[in-house]
Amino acid sequence: MSGRSAANAESVAKATRGWRPWRIPRPVSSASVTDDLALALELADVADGISMERFRAHDLKIDSKPDLSPVTEADRAIETYARERIGAERPSHAIIGEEFGVVGDQGATWRWVIDPIDGTRSFVRGNETWATLIALQRDGESVVGVASAPAMRLRFHATLGGGAFLNGRRIHVSKIADISEALITHTAIRGFVITKQAEQLVALAGRCWDARGVGNSMSHLAVARGTADIGWTSRANLWDYAALKLVVTEAGGRFTDRSGDDPVLGGTGISSNGLLHDLVLNAAGYADGEQS
Repeated sequence: MSGRSAANAESVAKATRGWRPWRIPRPVSSASVTDDLALALELADVADGISMERFRAHDLKIDSKPDLSPVTEADRAIETYARERIGAERPSHAIIGEEFGVVGDQGATWRWVIDPIDGTRSFVRGNETWATLIALQRDGESVVGVASAPAMRLRFHATLGGGAFLNGRRIHVSKIADISEALITHTAIRGFVITKQAEQLVALAGRCWDARGVGNSMSHLAVARGTADIGWTSRANLWDYAALKLVVTEAGGRFTDRSGDDPVLGGTGISSNGLLHDLVLNAAGYADGEQS
């Protein structure tokens, strides 16, 4: 083992020392658990240990990225571990991560997409609404997706054609078909102001039964589990949506991913139970269709 690998292994061991992972029931049918899903779940287990060890730590190291968004030692440690593990287990696969960019052939058939901590602002303030997002894509389409929110004891996963699960149990989107009965979840209002979508959000939320701001991951995961009917992210990137989109669609919903609108800043993301999707796209100003 190289000096760097040994140091990273020790870092992970130190970060997870004393962390007692909670048991997550697996699907009854082992046939639905592929080797790639097993690897993604393993990565999430280690990520949970690293993140929870540093969550609400008084000596948490926080830096600012060029866009002034925060990044912590936990973000970097999780992504570093994931990259090394994937590199060892799937050396032909490319990797795209929020913190360290692209490794491998950008045109590779298989690529892993990782957001070590989605919701870092929540993480640094001690709020539980953050998650580690891991996706495996084949030719740009997610085939495995894991979203782990250990502070809330929630572990979502999905495989293409295999359904979506929360803590081992199958989940489905809601059947709300009337906008006046719908609950919409969304990201920070400031993001909608910056992207000049605040008026559309307020108008749409005003037509709904209720609205809640819970961040990117929790907005779309709430749609997947049926506790919300619409989820709207003002602007985010590929790593913010890759896993979430699969979880939502495998739960029976729809997801419009506009992250390709800008190569740096990304784009909006809208999820729904499917029944409300066209109405929401029209209200949001994206009636021209979906992008993947």
